[in-house]
Amino acid sequence: MGFPLFIILFLVSGLLLFAGLWLYYDQRDRKYYDRKRQLSVYHCVRCGYLYSQRDIRKPAACVRCGFVNDSLKF
Repeated sequence: MGFPLFIILFLVSGLLLFAGLWLYYDQRDRKYYDRKRQLSVYHCVRCGYLYSQRDIRKPAACVRCGFVNDSLKF
């Protein structure tokens, strides 16, 4: 009774550990990629600088020269 029960508990605890790690890393990666997806990328026509802004879908000023540019569309 002791040895088979030990094996079952060992396997179940291992499965629970892997499931917990999977859920943790899934949530962490989801938050990371959600933040990355909210970036808008811009290319300055005047100075050629490539920059990004968060949560802005309208024209934004270049951080180098101040020229207002539209966001790139992929």
